[in-house]
Amino acid sequence: MTDPAPPQRSSKRARLCSIENANRIATRVAEHVQGDTAVVKTGNPLQPFRVVLASKAAPGRTVSRVVTCNDDEPEDQ
Repeated sequence: MTDPAPPQRSSKRARLCSIENANRIATRVAEHVQGDTAVVKTGNPLQPFRVVLASKAAPGRTVSRVVTCNDDEPEDQ
């Protein structure tokens, strides 16, 4: 008996599951929460990446990070 073939993903799902999309979402979340975020691997083909707070990211699963900084202080001229 052979293993069933993996289901075909639509082009829309492929875009949603991409690392590019995960990085885009991580940036938006970081801006919203004003804190660092990370993109981690999940091992799930339907959701291969997940955005989490950087402090909650498992080091061995982290793919990328968004680091925020506070540039709200006016510069002295």
